[in-house]
Amino acid sequence: MTDTMHRHLTNNSRRTYRAASLLAAAFMMGCSAEATEATEAEDASPLERAAAADGLRFASQHDALGWVARRAEELDMGTTTVERDEDGRITRVAGVSIGSPDELALTKAQLIGELGGERHTVEIAGERFLLQGQEPIVMAAATHCNGGLCTQEESFKNDYYVYRELGSRTSVTSGGFETQRKTIQGTGEYECVDLPGPLPVTCNGYCNYSAGCPSGFTKESSVGYPTCRTTCVGQVRNVSLSISIAGFEFFDSSGILVPSIPERSGSTHDSSLEVKYWEYGIGIDSVISDADGLCGSHSTSGPDGFVVAKSHWGSVPSGCL
Repeated sequence: MTDTMHRHLTNNSRRTYRAASLLAAAFMMGCSAEATEATEAEDASPLERAAAADGLRFASQHDALGWVARRAEELDMGTTTVERDEDGRITRVAGVSIGSPDELALTKAQLIGELGGERHTVEIAGERFLLQGQEPIVMAAATHCNGGLCTQEESFKNDYYVYRELGSRTSVTSGGFETQRKTIQGTGEYECVDLPGPLPVTCNGYCNYSAGCPSGFTKESSVGYPTCRTTCVGQVRNVSLSISIAGFEFFDSSGILVPSIPERSGSTHDSSLEVKYWEYGIGIDSVISDADGLCGSHSTSGPDGFVVAKSHWGSVPSGCL
């Protein structure tokens, strides 16, 4: 690996407190132009692809970020903000994604796959940069249980020269189910058959059902003709998840932690949830890169338990531990 390549694949962001709360608020609250502005798409087209394995090629970082802004909007990656320099050229594309971890991972993989190809690298002004590693990111994870409900909480940080992310996720690992019954109503039919010869006419009633028991349900009972009703029973997960995350960094060399990224939160009734900040920018001073820690506050409730937990990455206030 050349010195140039190594320089761009290693995060050397300086750890300085730079009125972090004000800058971070501007970053996440959208003080910059919206990603839907028409100027965003200008000069955002890539040059020809050198090879499928190597990703796209751009004449400048502003062209590359213009492409990212457009695709992030098209892929519905969540609240998106765009920052520009004094000449109106894009310098940063950032946002917050809230939803299913699997769905967010697929969306992220699609954008990075289109941008960086098989090797997750992109060429900008003749230099090639790594978007992310091939190995999974390192996460701080813990499992918590209450009653019959168990969850796993994780906080994570991924910091590359072009792409950065910081967030938390919750997944229900057991419990959270309740017994539910569903009734299926059929249609009664009556049919008579008059066979040739001396045999009497034979009449029978029967039931027609448009569908059987739903997936995960089994037939508990059934009433035949003319009522034609079937009862199905099954275990259905019924949970409510919520996550709030906040980033922190040290104030100079004092050892005092201060908020660096405003708190964001999300909720769902699905069995897993992720809330994360993400950012694309070429070697910029970044609130994500400079963050020394992330505190995730998790709350999960279900029919058989209620779990309140914390997860963290790096250095965080003691209340997060």
